[in-house]
Amino acid sequence: LAHHLRALGVGPEVVVGLCIERSPEMLIALLGILKAGGAYLPLDPTYPRERLDLMAADAGAAVLLTQGAQRRRLPAAGMKIVCLDADAAAIAGHPDSAPPLALDPQHPAYVIYTSGSTGAPKAVVVDHKSLANKAVTLGSDLGAGPGFRAALLTSCAFDPSIEQATLPLVHGASIVVISDSTRASPTRFWNEVGSQDVALLNCTPSLLESVIGSAPVDLLLQHLVLGGETFSIELQREISRRLVARRVINLYGPTETTIDATGFALDDERPPAQIPIGRPLSNYRTYVLDGWLQPVPVGVMGELYIAGGGLARGYLGRAGLTAERFVADPFGPPGSRMYRSGDLARWRADGVLDFIGRADAQVKLRGFRIEPGEIEAALLRQPEVAQAAVVARAEEPGEKRLVAYVCAAANHAIDAAGLREHLRRALPDHMIPSVFVVLDQLPLTPSGKLDRKALPAPDIVPAGTSRGPRTLLEENLCALFSEVLARTRLGIDENFFELGGHSLLAARLISRIRATLGIEIAIRTLFEAPTVEALARRLDENRPHESPLEVLLPLRASGSLTPLFCIHPGGGLSWSYSALIRELPAGRPIYGLQARGIREPERLARSIDEMAEDYVQAIRQIQPAGPYNLLGWSFGGLVAHAAATLLQSRGERVGMLAVLDTFPMEPDEQSVTEPVLDDGQLLAAQLKALGYYHGDAPLDSVGALKILGQQGDILATLTEDEIGAIVQVMKRNSRLAGKFVPQRFRGDMLLFAAIRGGVPPSAESWAPYVSGRVVRHDIDCEHVDMMRPVPLAKIGLVLATALA
Repeated sequence: LAHHLRALGVGPEVVVGLCIERSPEMLIALLGILKAGGAYLPLDPTYPRERLDLMAADAGAAVLLTQGAQRRRLPAAGMKIVCLDADAAAIAGHPDSAPPLALDPQHPAYVIYTSGSTGAPKAVVVDHKSLANKAVTLGSDLGAGPGFRAALLTSCAFDPSIEQATLPLVHGASIVVISDSTRASPTRFWNEVGSQDVALLNCTPSLLESVIGSAPVDLLLQHLVLGGETFSIELQREISRRLVARRVINLYGPTETTIDATGFALDDERPPAQIPIGRPLSNYRTYVLDGWLQPVPVGVMGELYIAGGGLARGYLGRAGLTAERFVADPFGPPGSRMYRSGDLARWRADGVLDFIGRADAQVKLRGFRIEPGEIEAALLRQPEVAQAAVVARAEEPGEKRLVAYVCAAANHAIDAAGLREHLRRALPDHMIPSVFVVLDQLPLTPSGKLDRKALPAPDIVPAGTSRGPRTLLEENLCALFSEVLARTRLGIDENFFELGGHSLLAARLISRIRATLGIEIAIRTLFEAPTVEALARRLDENRPHESPLEVLLPLRASGSLTPLFCIHPGGGLSWSYSALIRELPAGRPIYGLQARGIREPERLARSIDEMAEDYVQAIRQIQPAGPYNLLGWSFGGLVAHAAATLLQSRGERVGMLAVLDTFPMEPDEQSVTEPVLDDGQLLAAQLKALGYYHGDAPLDSVGALKILGQQGDILATLTEDEIGAIVQVMKRNSRLAGKFVPQRFRGDMLLFAAIRGGVPPSAESWAPYVSGRVVRHDIDCEHVDMMRPVPLAKIGLVLATALA
């Protein structure tokens, strides 16, 4: 390939466009360009055609190296096109030895574009000397050599891909290419990393956060290297909890300093309060200077300047900008330069650097450097936009999103969807704002500059515009969408991507869906069905349709661990146990047991023992042999206890028995005559317990349906007959509880007691019915709130420990 490119005029100072998906062929193309003496220009195939045109033309690319599958999406004017597949025969006809080449260390090795504050991207030119310095020294520091395997998993448009591609080969190590489709599935990603014995995983914190929840417990990494954006303490804790990595390293550096310039190796025994960016890498120098280019004392904030063997040549065709950012180094050898980073930092007393932030409006998202001015310029090219401001807002800690504020031109209206589509044709995905806010005018400071602090927080979810979930699947998907997007409760109509979702968050959502629901989906499915309603419909196409009122309710059917079976409270429904999905580890199937009398009113149970017999039969269809794990809330605790003693009487083992705020009836409390219970009062009490009703008056079925319909959630799917059946189940269960005498359970029992709103159940009251210990855990809530998030977090932690 190098000989083929030489024949086309490629040599020193000649730029060659490279547009190939991450693959072994991409590496062949990269090496062929370098061996021919050219400088390669990475062109991401996923970028809009307009942006690829601009980059290729601005860089003056003489040749474009690609494959047939990408050819029709790429610019062609003025360039010679080489397709690795279509031109394979011509390429193969050349010698297989490296062509002779007169190459100077200062000749360019690659040209890569970053976002530009003037409205257009700018190209950074990195020479062979700087690239060689990085590949050789960092590889030596990491111990790369024969048998060492490093993952290549970053987009070619993001400069860490250059490090991932060159560092291993320089040291005789191997590259494991992680494709986009593999990276999109956290399970497949970790399987690839583990099966290929990857020793070096180098990625952004955002990417790691999106997949770490699926990491296998037995995976060992020699080096986990993170860079490109802030490495948070929260992520460090997650790494310590979920991964085994011998070295975790935080790298920092702008594109202009050949990918990274400083590094810090973390010590698990002494985690810092803030993860620093560390000390200079080999052959680098760093300074923290004030406005007069004088060093500041330790602990004082200043601007970070970087010098040494890793500096880029400058900006392609931008001599003025190069002179502005690459300035004379007064502390180095004569004639040396230093790069003004625009980043604020300070020295610690131990000689490491803390990153503080930016001195300007530039932001970093998902590892990419973004100049808001470039997005603003693209918006202002639309005739309906008179003013535009783009900022990165952190509505939640650690999660920044781009927000565009726009003002309409005279006699025009703003169409946010239209603006988003316009930007998609001009800018890459990471530069598309998550939300557009229309203002009458932009707020200004007294000096006439944009007052960024006065820009209002966006109303991400318009009130009252989305319906609530109507099925158990929609209920769980709504919770997962909300969790991943860090938003309050979302409905089924909100669009994941319009609320700030992007490819990394999409991967995180897919990971959470797999972990909690046991469903594997492709990222393409989420792009095609970005709302809860649409996604649930797609998932339902491949699921058997069963009534949500069946006796056995699969809440999470997948997983290799022993299942947990949860028995309904007095109302007969087990839907509320779905909240446990988010508290118990993935791999633990969860099933609910529901009253048979709701679907079959003629089959109301005549005793708790009869109910336990029925549920044990249903449980054994899923799990033929023990040990069994049983949980019951309120009335369900009595049934769980009865099922446990029944299983033991048949020689089966019970692994865990747990009850939530359940009272065994004392003999003198048991009623000989059945109490008279009012239907309306029972129904009102049930809806109060669910938080849907706050009145005191009794309710009939019609009134209950009206209240449920206003909620727009899963309970709104109930019919009047089903509500009537639930009332009858509640009445029957109240009577059965009054007559039930528990048998003696052989083993320990967990008792969760709600300590608000009444006298909680005591361990002593259960002692006659349990041979082992009754371990009581006090939960600071009322009886009806046991399944709400705060109390359930404590309950879930205890359950998870007991089950493990």
